[in-house]
Amino acid sequence: MLIAVGSGKGAPGATTLGLGLAALWPRPDAALVECDPAGGDLWARFGHHPEPGLSALAAAATWQGPIPGFFRRRLSVGADVVLAIPGDGAAASVLTLADRGLEALRQAAATATVILDVGRLDHRSPAVALAAAADHVLLLAAPSLAQQTQVGARLPWLSHALSGKLWLVGVGDGGHGTAELSRDLGLPVIGTVPYSRWGASVLSGQLRIPNWQRLKLARAVRCIAAALCALEPEPTEQVVWRATGRSAVPPVITSPTFAGRRREAS
Repeated sequence: MLIAVGSGKGAPGATTLGLGLAALWPRPDAALVECDPAGGDLWARFGHHPEPGLSALAAAATWQGPIPGFFRRRLSVGADVVLAIPGDGAAASVLTLADRGLEALRQAAATATVILDVGRLDHRSPAVALAAAADHVLLLAAPSLAQQTQVGARLPWLSHALSGKLWLVGVGDGGHGTAELSRDLGLPVIGTVPYSRWGASVLSGQLRIPNWQRLKLARAVRCIAAALCALEPEPTEQVVWRATGRSAVPPVITSPTFAGRRREAS
């Protein structure tokens, strides 16, 4: 399954949600790829060098072959992540991945769960092409008039560009406001990410709490992961992870039947 996580204007927590999904996914096959053209932050938050990461992944993906597992880093929250360098330099890698690496991402998503943090979904962003290839796109928005206006202004071209299912994720504790936002925009809500100081601190690398999976933020993210996972059958091939230091290496992907094929969105 290929999942894209993004937002409208502002930064209501796309990276936090993407990282949480990768860490709490029901099956041990998920990985997050930082595809925000504005650059990555997780390398600094968790104390990892960003290379080899997104730029190496983009270069390898242009060969249309299996994606090597050594691009991944295992973070302290238990998530496998492909890190991006900070600043505008990441945009070139995102553009390369969008232009010539989509098939490699789709092949990887045939036997595993690939989560793309695409940052702000702006029509000028090269990450829109990545979101367009995803089976599911999660759009974060706070239940407010300002967020409704920002999301509503993007829906005409965004709905046209995407081939997968577009979901709304509420941000904050205003469940009633999220329901109203869904009704007014005509988008289904797959979950709400509540405000949680402790949970956000864990997923930003500021705190280490052994049982952080019990926090309300983790419980909410786990519900979203379970809802998405229920929309996809079990992978046809068994995914076996081989630990190599701080990285997790997936098996070689040999699924030629997936080439050129897109799943029908649920």
